Amino acid sequence: MPTIAIASLAGGVGRTTLTAHLATLAARSGHWSLALEWDAQNSAALHFGAHRPPADGLAARALRDEPWHEAALRTSDGVLLLPFGETASGALCRWQSRLEAEPQWLRGALTQLDRPASGWTFIDTPRAPCTLLASAVQAADAVLLVLRADAAAAAQIDAAIALADGRPLGAVINGFDAAQPLQVDVQAALFDALGERLSPYSVHRDAAVPEAFARQLALPDAAPHAQAHHDLHGLWRWLQDRFGALVTPLADAA
Repeated sequence: MPTIAIASLAGGVGRTTLTAHLATLAARSGHWSLALEWDAQNSAALHFGAHRPPADGLAARALRDEPWHEAALRTSDGVLLLPFGETASGALCRWQSRLEAEPQWLRGALTQLDRPASGWTFIDTPRAPCTLLASAVQAADAVLLVLRADAAAAAQIDAAIALADGRPLGAVINGFDAAQPLQVDVQAALFDALGERLSPYSVHRDAAVPEAFARQLALPDAAPHAQAHHDLHGLWRWLQDRFGALVTPLADAA
């Protein structure tokens, strides 16, 4: 029952897209799969075919002291999606203040779900630094670090590794373009810095990904032979090998 927080220092690296794809691949592989959106952008549902962001959601309900699990949606692939929900700026500030006072809130909330031992939970997080990200890491068994193959990623790798706060760490390069010599050099530098913690499957930049999103289709259905689809399958298998045996110790939850 691994819980994976998908994190990064930079914005626009594809955390939500990866969360949606990995949760879908897990479900299509026969696993119970939860995609938990922990980002106030509230856009995760769009990656599962929704026409607009849902007003209802985990944080929106928790702020009103309502049963937050009732905001869950079931996708056509069987993924259980917990959207963040619409939150006004003032309410979001109150929610962040609460999480600063109760950093284990999300971890405790997840223990209330009846998650099977073979299930996977993927937490979509906002970019660091952020109170929401910190609470997601507290709730996770491991962290998947999302990187771009650029100079900033190489320069900030120590700070990026620190996001895991001592938890098992994996990393993936997303949006990779092998035709760019600089990206190839940065990829090599990141392998030197991260070793076996960096997935051997970089997810290539592929026009099929935004096209599938625009058509509101899962990538395997829209472009089954796309390079990115092959890469994501490799990443999913790698995650299973690296983190599949992790189980959240319920007794440690707040």
